[in-house]
Amino acid sequence: MTHLDFTIDFETCSLSANAAVMQVAVVPWKRDDESDPFFDCQDTEPFVGYVDLRTCVVDGFDFDPATIRWWEQRGDAAKAAVTAELPEAITDVLINTLDYIRRIVKRYELQSICLWCQGPDVDIAILRNLCRKYDINLEDIVPHTQFRDCRTIILEAALIEAERSMNGKSTKANGIALPLQILADPSSAYRLFDPLPEQYTSGKEAHDALYDALRSSWNTWQALGWIKSLI
Repeated sequence: MTHLDFTIDFETCSLSANAAVMQVAVVPWKRDDESDPFFDCQDTEPFVGYVDLRTCVVDGFDFDPATIRWWEQRGDAAKAAVTAELPEAITDVLINTLDYIRRIVKRYELQSICLWCQGPDVDIAILRNLCRKYDINLEDIVPHTQFRDCRTIILEAALIEAERSMNGKSTKANGIALPLQILADPSSAYRLFDPLPEQYTSGKEAHDALYDALRSSWNTWQALGWIKSLI
C-alpha cells in the first residue's frame, strides 16, 4: 500500500479559524477498496480526542454566542457525544491527533496521504491555526497540496449523476435529484448516496466528530467511485 486517505472533523464552539475545540476525530480510509473503504488493520482504529475547554479559554480561543446557543438546542445524546469525563488539554489533543497520522504513515510506509474535511474553510483552517499557535509544522505531516474537500467532490459527483440520469445513463439518481435542485439545495444531493452502514452508526450521533468523519469518508468514497466509473 502506497497511499491512504484520512478525514478529519472538529466539533467546536465557533466557526472561526480560532475556534475553541471540543472534540476531534480522524478516520483512515482506502479510496480503491470496492466493498468498504474503512481501513481495518492493527493500530488503525479511528482517533477521537476530547478537549478540556478550560484550556481553550486560557489560550484565547473563540467562543461564539450563536454557536453556543446552537449546541444548547441539541439533545442530551448529541451533547454527550462531544464530551468526556476526562478531557485533555488542547495541546495534548493536537499532538495526539498528529501523532496518530504519523504512526500510520510510518507503520505502513505510505508514500502519500490526503487529508479530507467537510469544507475547506473550517476544519483545515482550525487545524492550521492550532499548529501555528503551538509552533507545529503541519507541512511536515501533511503537505498543503494534499488537503481535500469532501463537500465539493460529493456535490460535483452528485451533479454528474443527476445529469446522467436525465440521459438515462444513471441508476443512482433515478429521479431522486435533478441538477437544478442540487444547485439550489445542496443537501438534496446526499439522497443519492447509500447511507453509512449501521455497523458504523451504532451508538453515534450526528455532530459527533467520529460520526461526521465516518459519514464524510463514506460519501466521498462513493463519489470517487462514480467519477472513476466514467473513465
